[in-house]
Amino acid sequence: MKEFYLAHSVSLIDQVRRWQLMMEVRYNIKFINPFTNNPNEKLEELRKLKTKTATTRYLNQLSLNQCIEIMERDLMLIRKSDGVVAYFDRATIGTSQEIITAWKLYGLPVYIITKRYMNHPWLRSIADESGGRMFRNRTEFKKFVKEEFGCRI
Repeated sequence: MKEFYLAHSVSLIDQVRRWQLMMEVRYNIKFINPFTNNPNEKLEELRKLKTKTATTRYLNQLSLNQCIEIMERDLMLIRKSDGVVAYFDRATIGTSQEIITAWKLYGLPVYIITKRYMNHPWLRSIADESGGRMFRNRTEFKKFVKEEFGCRI
């Protein structure tokens, strides 16, 4: 079974988690989600925040050591994966760094789900050069997973 690091913005933690669990139950795929596969208590606190202002305030108060710990953990999870699936609904620094790292540093395929940025030169190039692919929505990605990896049920 293939395991993919799941990159996405903080604002979509709950929405992406529901989709992740549905995909894992139905298809032969597993996701490594940095917001749920990370034992860091700071990330648990972050998951509970509901507004962009509260999230920004929270992230700004993290110490340098806490930031490094989060980043190193994410890099380790990416290294362990078979590739990265990026739910790229909005431009975020973290998701951008994760896909570039997977592609350039670790040579992993990058699969990008985005409608808004489908024609962005960076995203198109990374998906293509990494051996990954771009999808307009989760339905297109689900069809790809079904064809490539099969169903569980």
